[in-house]
Order: sequence, then C-alpha cells, then structure tokens
Amino acid sequence: MKKVLILFLLSIIFFIMDNVLMPFFSIKTIYPSLLLTFMVCYSVANGKWEGLWLGVFGGMLQDIYFINGFGLNALTNMIICIIAGVIGDNIFKEKSLIPVASCFALSVFKGVLLILILYLCGIHSSLSDIFFTGIYNMIIGVIMYKKVYRFCQKDYMQIRWKF
Repeated sequence: MKKVLILFLLSIIFFIMDNVLMPFFSIKTIYPSLLLTFMVCYSVANGKWEGLWLGVFGGMLQDIYFINGFGLNALTNMIICIIAGVIGDNIFKEKSLIPVASCFALSVFKGVLLILILYLCGIHSSLSDIFFTGIYNMIIGVIMYKKVYRFCQKDYMQIRWKF
C-alpha cells in the first residue's frame, strides 16, 4: 500500500510540475515532460507490468489537459511503458546509457504515435517539436534515472503486486 501511495503522490507531483514549473524552463516553447520521463525510468527499472499501471495513471492525468481526445495519452503512455519495461528486462539496469537513450527514443515515439492517432481522427498537428522534446526529456533522464533506480531498490518498493 505504501508503494502505491508513493507512486500516486510522485505522479501527481510530476504532473503539477509539468504544468506549472516546466513552461518556465522552455526553450523556444519546448519543455520536457517530467511525468513521462519518470514513467519511462520507472518502467525500465521495474518491468513492464508495473510500468503499465503507472503509464495508464500518468496518461489519465495528462488527458485532463488534452482537449482533442480523452484516453489517447493513457493509451500511448501504456504502450510506451510496456516497451520501456521490455527494454528494462533485457539490460543491466545499473548502467544508465540505455535507459537514457530509451527516454529519447520513447519520447519521440510517443509524439509520433499521438500525432498519427490524431491524424487518423482528422485532427492535424505539427511534427516539428517532437525531436527537440525528446532531446530535452533525455537530458532530464540523465538526471532522473539513477535517482529513480535507487528509489526502486528500497525495501518498501520491492514489494510485488499480489492479485
């Protein structure tokens, strides 16, 4: 229960920081997503099953401000976190090169996937900022991954889900 509560609170905090604080750090209107970077780092560290639930919850939070379609961020974040979990299952998690590169690649993939889904729904968006957002998320991932990995190694975070 403590694990779920902490993940819930961290997701809320990163969501609030994404919408309140991060626009002040924008470069040419491009700023990173702390919540997405946290979800990718957590999924790499803990696997696809736990990443799936965190991705859906984080996506629902992001969908609050997503006018064009509720549920799209939840779907894309779920896919991104499952892919990140699969990547995490196949690497040495102590090293941060692959998780940081995954932050970049999965951020770009999420942007392309969102724009593709919106295009299929008849809503046109721009692809121009996706690459730079991925770079920004990668820079945040460099800072965030080691902290998330150490956080995931704590005893109360090692308790596995029981269904």
